[in-house]
Amino acid sequence: MIVIIITTKILKMILSIFAFATTCSVETESSFSIKCEGGTNSKNYSFKLDYPFIINMHAEIPLCSDSKTTESIYYSVKSSCEFYVFIGVMAFLYCLAALVIYIYFDEVYRKNTRLTIIDFVTTAVFALMWLISSSAWAQGVSDLKYYSDPEDALFQKLSCEKRCIKGPDANFSTLDVSIIFGFLNTFVWAGNLWFLYKETPWFKVQAAPPIDPGMPQETDPQRV
Repeated sequence: MIVIIITTKILKMILSIFAFATTCSVETESSFSIKCEGGTNSKNYSFKLDYPFIINMHAEIPLCSDSKTTESIYYSVKSSCEFYVFIGVMAFLYCLAALVIYIYFDEVYRKNTRLTIIDFVTTAVFALMWLISSSAWAQGVSDLKYYSDPEDALFQKLSCEKRCIKGPDANFSTLDVSIIFGFLNTFVWAGNLWFLYKETPWFKVQAAPPIDPGMPQETDPQRV
């Protein structure tokens, strides 16, 4: 049983690394341009998008005349993004600490019922936190895609008509993968609970065979 627990801990540690690494390593950009007739007063804009993904579009937009207007878009998914990364890092550190106990202090882990209970409860908490953080991050990525798209966010503020030209779409494929790793972590951490539960005294008491009252009891030789 301990071999299965160690294997799943290694798997969870690897999945945790992939979850926060695919979130922090993304660097893309959103761009658009405004073209005026005759090519006068035209301008190109690009906005960098990287961790922790704060959109701050603030640009002086030409109106194809002598006047200009300033429009801005501000949106942040920092809270959900950093919470997701925090859970991933803490899960990695917990798996690393647990592996040290499993490998070098196996006897202590088997004999100390408190350690088995702590391991079970902590894993249950992490499974719940993975579900919450992954759901929040999935919504954050959805909002990030919307507000980073000039056609959805900024163009609606302008009387663009045919003057506003959207640039290449920002690449969010890696963030989509990070969401998949988040929910995969939820599944693996929740599935590992059964194996950890079998190591707790709660399961061992239930699994112990009942005592038959009809069987003769062993006598204490000191009382004979």
